[in-house]
Amino acid sequence: MAGNRTPYEIIRKVAKKYRIRPYLEGDEVQILRLRNKVFGDLDPVRRLPDVWKWQFRENPAGRGFCSLAEDDDGIIVGQYAAIPSRFSINGKQVRLAFAVDAMTHPRYRRQGLFTALAQDLYDRLEAEHNISTIWGFPNQRVLPAYNKRLGWRTLPSIPVMIKPLRPLAAIFHALQWLGGHSKTPSKTSPNVSNHNLIKLAPDDGLHMEPIRHFNGEYDALWQTHYFSTFSKNEQSCPLIQIRDSRYLQWRYLAASQFHYHPFAIRYNGKRIGYLVLRMMFLRNHSFGVLVDLFPFPVAPDGLMSSILSFAGRYVKDRGGDFLTCLSPPNGMRFLKRSGFIRLPEIINPKTWYFGYRCGNSSILNHWHITFGDTDIV
Repeated sequence: MAGNRTPYEIIRKVAKKYRIRPYLEGDEVQILRLRNKVFGDLDPVRRLPDVWKWQFRENPAGRGFCSLAEDDDGIIVGQYAAIPSRFSINGKQVRLAFAVDAMTHPRYRRQGLFTALAQDLYDRLEAEHNISTIWGFPNQRVLPAYNKRLGWRTLPSIPVMIKPLRPLAAIFHALQWLGGHSKTPSKTSPNVSNHNLIKLAPDDGLHMEPIRHFNGEYDALWQTHYFSTFSKNEQSCPLIQIRDSRYLQWRYLAASQFHYHPFAIRYNGKRIGYLVLRMMFLRNHSFGVLVDLFPFPVAPDGLMSSILSFAGRYVKDRGGDFLTCLSPPNGMRFLKRSGFIRLPEIINPKTWYFGYRCGNSSILNHWHITFGDTDIV
């Protein structure tokens, strides 16, 4: 057990038994084997070599970072990893690190590996890459280590919102959530390429168009809405991951195994935003996830109800019992108007904690976070 020792005391102790080192070419074979041992069939898509390559090699913000623990036989028994991410903070682009895939082999836990690997990676990120801010979604089990030993600030849990589409089924299934695992759609799930331009109403001028490639129009969309909306008041300007075409193409279309369904939002012929949906399963029950909606809210305000109504119908038509999303800052009132309610914690299968570690001790508020910013949905 780590007790009250500092991270560097823990590193010295751990280093007596294990070799702590960065990633070397080919380590992904053992890393994926460790992932299978730690997480089992939870999110099985991420056990695929091509998906590991997508996340850690093909990210437009740069290659991923890993600190690994190796035993005397050369077996990798622990990992703390992060991927670079481009954020806009008060109108300036900065590179942060997103903590992902922390894992320790079950037989090697409670020896301080998690803390030692995390601190080792933080030191290398700052020394070698000039990255001092790490952010992520710690689970309840590791929160004490993050807050007490690793210098993280944990913000209030992010509200999970749901919109029942088949109310009786949704209530019945919700009672079975605790301990459930989510799975990606099977190969027979509907593919976005099978859908053409969708007109929402006879004369409201709003259309949803499946996106097959994020082109330069989305760079213009990002620039227009970020600098015209978010940057008007720097005091309330959110920290938001840069949503340009490079990021969107990588995040939602480059890894087809996730079955994302991105849509362009057009109003009177003009592209005004985009929406990303994903069908998922929990204990053999289907539901939809509002992964991202940008900008939020879409202007004019009156369009939000129609857009969210489309998302609900799209999910319901594909057998979904409910639609879920994380509530962005100041977003709850728009969601509630469209029939969303906050998911009660008693039936919430996962509380979404969000936190960060900033090397210069800055306090960072007003993060704009959606399911698309996570590495789980």
